[in-house]
Amino acid sequence: MIALALLLSAMLLAIAALHVYWGRGGLWPASSEAELARTVVGTGQSRMPSAWACHAVAVLLVVVAAWPWLILAWPEDPIVLTGRIVIAAVFFMRGLAAYSPRWRRSFPAEPFATRDRRLYAPICMVLATGFVALLEREY
Repeated sequence: MIALALLLSAMLLAIAALHVYWGRGGLWPASSEAELARTVVGTGQSRMPSAWACHAVAVLLVVVAAWPWLILAWPEDPIVLTGRIVIAAVFFMRGLAAYSPRWRRSFPAEPFATRDRRLYAPICMVLATGFVALLEREY
């Protein structure tokens, strides 16, 4: 279970670091703000969300990255239990959403749409599965 907690935390911290990088004006994996917005936002807008928004997402991801360790430390705590169920559900729903027609209509910009189906949604499903596996751990 420690290896799983480490993997989940590492993945989430890497994604959080990307959001901090974008919030500070970084452009990877694109070469312009408009291209980056099309790559990671998907609505067709030519500007990235504000630095505040990018940093807020990063903070939430850091909190979620800490959750596997809370699960290992206090597996029967009601707040920890509720949090891990909510986290798994959110990642699962986000992963499934990428394949729904409604989501496709809301986020049609390329290359986001393709990357969402091939990369972003599968990452969400891996994270959801990891949190479910932590739910299933024997005490």
